[in-house]
Amino acid sequence: MPTTPRPQFPPHHAYRNSLKAVSKKPVRHTPLVTLTLLLTTPAVLAAALLRPRSLTRRGR
Repeated sequence: MPTTPRPQFPPHHAYRNSLKAVSKKPVRHTPLVTLTLLLTTPAVLAAALLRPRSLTRRGR
């Protein structure tokens, strides 16, 4: 019984490199500092505006 030759596949690293060329470019993300400021600024302003105020203004 004759054996059939196995098909030759490219090495795994060649396959991975070809996938990288086809993949999408990375999406630009918002910088961490900007994101932090966008999240914390409204909270700080709301806390300052909603802070209870005393009727007397002693010490200021």
